[in-house]
Amino acid sequence: MKKLYDLFKSQKFGIITGFTITGLLIIGSLIMNYRPGQYTGLSGDDLTFFFNQKKPIHIWFYLLFLAFIFYGVNTFLCTLDSVLRKIKGNVKKVSLYGASVVHIGFITTLLAHLIGGLYSSSKPPVTIGAEWTDMGGFEMKVTDLKTSSYPNGMPKKIVTYVAVRKDGVEYSDTLGYNNPVLLQNGVTAVLMRDYGMMASGAVLDVDGRRLDVNIGESFDARGVQMRVTNVYMPPQYRYPVIKLVSVSEDDKVHSTHLPIGESNGQMVFGVKVAFTDIKSAPGVLAGIKENPSIPLSLVTVLFFSVGMGLVILRIVGKKVYI
Repeated sequence: MKKLYDLFKSQKFGIITGFTITGLLIIGSLIMNYRPGQYTGLSGDDLTFFFNQKKPIHIWFYLLFLAFIFYGVNTFLCTLDSVLRKIKGNVKKVSLYGASVVHIGFITTLLAHLIGGLYSSSKPPVTIGAEWTDMGGFEMKVTDLKTSSYPNGMPKKIVTYVAVRKDGVEYSDTLGYNNPVLLQNGVTAVLMRDYGMMASGAVLDVDGRRLDVNIGESFDARGVQMRVTNVYMPPQYRYPVIKLVSVSEDDKVHSTHLPIGESNGQMVFGVKVAFTDIKSAPGVLAGIKENPSIPLSLVTVLFFSVGMGLVILRIVGKKVYI
């Protein structure tokens, strides 16, 4: 056991595993570059892809995974041995522990990547508009959208102002291509995929009376309750169409599809209804990514910052002493 311990914490073992990892990363990059069809569906730091699709061509990854484990064990044992030696030697100067703290940060980085690669997940994109949208555990809606463009018309900056509601608490935030909305200390991230104006309701002519009605909103027309349940846009239909559900006084339910245009108006329980225009509001297409390793990544930053601070303090102290 002692020989095994000495082997795993030896500097030579660390150098060998380090070069092995570098070589396997090069090999893996070349394979993925020349055989991209074998890696369709792989995204980001998802490690489950390789375990769900076990293939001989992925042998480089399995060896890399094993090499990282050995490298992590080597770093951990080297750090532990260094700290124990300092403690036994009654070293009380805090700055001398800086390198060990940096090594602990490196170990937590490996753990964070492992957890993130195995347990992170992405949900299909969701369209968020002016009404509250259920995002799974929280709700979100767009309150404003501001864009700027370059002289050639290409988008320069897109800032989406959103409202977030979670556990009964509502607050404002901003969403952009490089500015996700973060929840649960970064574990949940809402990422913007696309933006634009989207249908939020309809302008109706009800017996000569103009009404602005949002999707899902009801209104009364001579005792008949009507509700716009959806707005269908091309390519679903050749032209915009709304679905109007109406309930008469004797509880008769009627569903009507109204194409846009006053000439396409219809009689619904004796009420003339026409779909004259579309109400639009800014909206975004956003995806949700769950990554449980984010809090551990923040701990990693803390360890690296403290460790490097101690190392710098030691260097400065030496120069002052000289």
